[in-house]
Amino acid sequence: MFLFVLYVILSSSGIILFKLGSSDMSIRFLNSQLNMNIPFLSVLGLLCYLISFVLWMIIISKSDVSFIVPLGLGLTNVLILVGSVVVLKEEINLYAICGIVLILVGTLLINKG
Repeated sequence: MFLFVLYVILSSSGIILFKLGSSDMSIRFLNSQLNMNIPFLSVLGLLCYLISFVLWMIIISKSDVSFIVPLGLGLTNVLILVGSVVVLKEEINLYAICGIVLILVGTLLINKG
């Protein structure tokens, strides 16, 4: 259970951190050389996402895929939406709220059986 919660937090945080740093990111070719500027927040986000991927492989190997995948994806999507509102100051509308409710209800229904 701890690995699963850590996976959801790291996966969601990785995406949000990458987004925070992506405004200053640039990749160009100068004089036939690749020039990259990758901000610290983007690197940190990629690191979080990489660790979450490794955790996901461990979690899947020890769990029923039909149970853990819908739960993991659903909770990660909800946490990303909440994080984008809190951290990125994005606005959500009624459709997004309905989507969250549908994801949570769907995840509960799939895992009820």
